[in-house]
Amino acid sequence: MNRALRLLKAAAHELWLPALLVAAVWLVTVRRHSFFFPPLPDVLRAFRELWLFDRLGSDALPSVLNLIAGLLLAAVLGIGLGLLLGLAGGLNDAARPVLEFLRAVPGIALVPVALVLLGTGDGMKAALIAYGTVWPVLLGTVDGVRSLDPTVVAMADSYRLPRGQRLLRVVLPGAAPQILAGARVSVALGVVLIIASEYTASTHGIGYLQLQSQRTFDIPEMWASLLLLGILGHASNLAFRALELRLLRWYTGQRAAGQGDSPA
Repeated sequence: MNRALRLLKAAAHELWLPALLVAAVWLVTVRRHSFFFPPLPDVLRAFRELWLFDRLGSDALPSVLNLIAGLLLAAVLGIGLGLLLGLAGGLNDAARPVLEFLRAVPGIALVPVALVLLGTGDGMKAALIAYGTVWPVLLGTVDGVRSLDPTVVAMADSYRLPRGQRLLRVVLPGAAPQILAGARVSVALGVVLIIASEYTASTHGIGYLQLQSQRTFDIPEMWASLLLLGILGHASNLAFRALELRLLRWYTGQRAAGQGDSPA
């Protein structure tokens, strides 16, 4: 009972402001009757018809799968290369100018290049998402490896751990908070890059349908697509928070214990 009450209070604490904003938008849009800001009930009706029945499998699902594929590819590349650069300090210093140059080129600017090199399929979209989201994971991994506690590293040396066990039991757990912090930024960037990858030479997807709605002046459908993107971004953030809490249970407990011991 107490746990249910705590969950209810936490939900009320997080949802009161969104509920208030939805009510305000509902009242304003219903009273104004603007063509470009249609009533919220019309947008919700278009959302239900479009994304719950008509276009769920043909447009929403491919976009979500491209996002997942791009993020997984970015995680593998970012963590792998970040471990290499973080453990080899000289290599990191040499590669830093190249990485900063590549990081400065936004993923959106590479859409024409990706179209030429990879075509217009889902592989191009996943690759574009991976390119745009790899940098926070990569830099977070490098910083996490290079900021490992020297005492822990010295203890691993004293026990003469093999390289594989040292990597899995010392380096990765120690760098995990920075890696996951970078991955959270990557998730938000990935939602943006879904749209960028589907605006050009695409035949399906959330971004494609939103662009088509804008071109045909179907304004409720356009806002319904934006609503779906917001829901997708929030849901992915909630899922990542749950994963982060599970993987970093030891870290959050350690921080809580440290804060509890600190003087007032």
